[in-house]
Amino acid sequence: MPKTLVARLLPRLRSARAGVTVGLELQPNSLALVAQQQVNGQAQVRHLDVLALTPADNPAQLLKSWVAEHKLTKAGCRVVLGADTYQILLVEPPDVPWEELRHAIRWRLKDLISIPVDQAALEVFALPADGLRSNKKMVYVVACESKKIRFVIDMVREAGLELISIDIGELSLRNLALRLLPPEQAERSIAVVRIRQGAGSIYIYRQGNLYLGRTFSLNYNGGLMDTLPEEALALELQRSLDYYERQMGQAPPAAIYVCGENISQDKIGTVLKASLAPQVKWLDPAEIAHFSAEESDDALVQQCIAALGGALRVDEAA
Repeated sequence: MPKTLVARLLPRLRSARAGVTVGLELQPNSLALVAQQQVNGQAQVRHLDVLALTPADNPAQLLKSWVAEHKLTKAGCRVVLGADTYQILLVEPPDVPWEELRHAIRWRLKDLISIPVDQAALEVFALPADGLRSNKKMVYVVACESKKIRFVIDMVREAGLELISIDIGELSLRNLALRLLPPEQAERSIAVVRIRQGAGSIYIYRQGNLYLGRTFSLNYNGGLMDTLPEEALALELQRSLDYYERQMGQAPPAAIYVCGENISQDKIGTVLKASLAPQVKWLDPAEIAHFSAEESDDALVQQCIAALGGALRVDEAA
């Protein structure tokens, strides 16, 4: 099994418990929710929802009502922070023991992050040793305001769930990638592309490790009938692949999976597929989990894709 890497912004609060796990992604104006249960080794999605938020809404109260409605009190909860709530940077670490790194690196971030370093919760995880041709040691640093972490803890607790972990989108999607790559290709890398209104992100993983994450602007409105600007998207993805192969010294990914806001199989057209060497596929959630008929709305599943990845995270053995 590939090693599990988790950007855990606070120590794990509880061990994973048997039964239903709720994945919750904090989106700018909504809460994306997935409740899943492992049955005979397969994820069974029991509930799938997006709770819209207005400025007048109390997120904790909305979440509490949802938990009560679906009889999920005391279920384990894995939170995925929204992309607008944290920063992730690739930096050269100071020469200190790993257990001292999070403290030692804090003051290097003073001019690199948009929040005061003394108000930031930090987590650090390594870029694999072969991640750069120069063999320079680099680490990813995740920074989030401590008060936002406290908000998450209080919200989940008030809703009646048991907080297991707090993750980031880059690594929640990694959990999906691990289930998409056939065992015989375990050594190969895999790319996941997530599309939102006005933007896209590409993440490349190998053996469970995040090698490359990049976000770019994209002229896509996110509607059900909106088409993907395939040529522009292909150009951005090729730029990322070029960096991954030339600067990081890696072989091309086995496949590129595309998911996101109202992304359906028919939007992955021939222009995009023909423009890139790796096979380009729609990320079909049915390849990862079983959905009941009432929970199989493709648009809704795509909106909850990071929450699903969060719910499917497997903790690294102690």
